[in-house]
Amino acid sequence: MKQGEGYLKLIILYKTVMGTSELILSVVLSRLLDEDLGVLIRGMAGILRLDTDTYFISYLIEHATSLGNGAVIISLIVLVTFGVLNLIESYGLHNRMRWAEWLTVIGTGALIPYEAYEIIKSFSFVKVFVLIINSLIVYYLAKHKELFKRREVGGA
Repeated sequence: MKQGEGYLKLIILYKTVMGTSELILSVVLSRLLDEDLGVLIRGMAGILRLDTDTYFISYLIEHATSLGNGAVIISLIVLVTFGVLNLIESYGLHNRMRWAEWLTVIGTGALIPYEAYEIIKSFSFVKVFVLIINSLIVYYLAKHKELFKRREVGGA
């Protein structure tokens, strides 16, 4: 095993879990097409015994009611796209393919400015954690090129 391969395995696991979670969430979200999201949230709040008169819950119910199928469809497209992309990256990284390294560096790196903006807009430790993880992934893959196959010139 090459030095640093353990970190690569963690990245592969992370990308696999993220991709699978996004696809599962998209299936769940697809069930919400043609549903009144406000009614669903009110029902979930009742099941969880949450007070629907609190500001946050009432705000969530009010705004969810105004969302139509368009917002659900856009969310589905984004979730499926990111889910498939993460699984493709995971597969390629597992097989030590050079294209997967580049796809992961570019795809993950492209989100870093947006993640930084989101932290500035409204701080949360989860957002900081995601930014740190993604920055470390980009740094690690950019630094450890020796873990990936190179094309051999002249055959075989």
